[in-house]
Amino acid sequence: MKKIIILIMFTTLLLAGCGKLDDAKKAMNAVKQAAEIVEDTADSFKDLDENEIKKIKLKEKEVRSFFDNVTKIKEKYPDIHFQIVQVALMEAIGAGKNLKDIVNKEMNISFDEYTKLSTVITFAEATGVGLQLSKAMYEQMVTGKEALESQLSGDITTEQKEEIEKALAEIEQEIKEFEEEMNSDEYANIKHNYELILKIREELDI
Repeated sequence: MKKIIILIMFTTLLLAGCGKLDDAKKAMNAVKQAAEIVEDTADSFKDLDENEIKKIKLKEKEVRSFFDNVTKIKEKYPDIHFQIVQVALMEAIGAGKNLKDIVNKEMNISFDEYTKLSTVITFAEATGVGLQLSKAMYEQMVTGKEALESQLSGDITTEQKEEIEKALAEIEQEIKEFEEEMNSDEYANIKHNYELILKIREELDI
């Protein structure tokens, strides 16, 4: 990241030109400050990869606290969308503010906790819709399997029977994979998180 920062600073100086050295210095300082904020904040993201996020099971108290804090702080900083931490970070930088300082000062949860909750909640909301679609697809596959099975008892040729049996084998494999996924702890966590978020959003009318 430091090499990128240096490159941005150098480019800023070149674009500013020799006659605008003061402006170039101001621009360089702004870039440096923004980079330092990003680098400082990045430590809070480093342990939150997708596999770890899937294992986190949210508690009602912490989800409610997150949305309470985000709603309250929004009144003071209307131009920063705090629910999604990555968006909030860039908007805060654009406004010349430090997101970490704002959260530590204005919220009753730590910045690390805010980052974790924002990341997990955002992931749960994005994947929750996908889970509903997956369930619908699973139900369609089961219905399709039953329809194919009913055709086997009809008056069909040997070639048609082989084609149906091949299609059945494929759909049975897909159903098996879906069932394994839906019975996993990760699926249960995401489903739990998504339903909990919907419940609290509805209660808080947000």
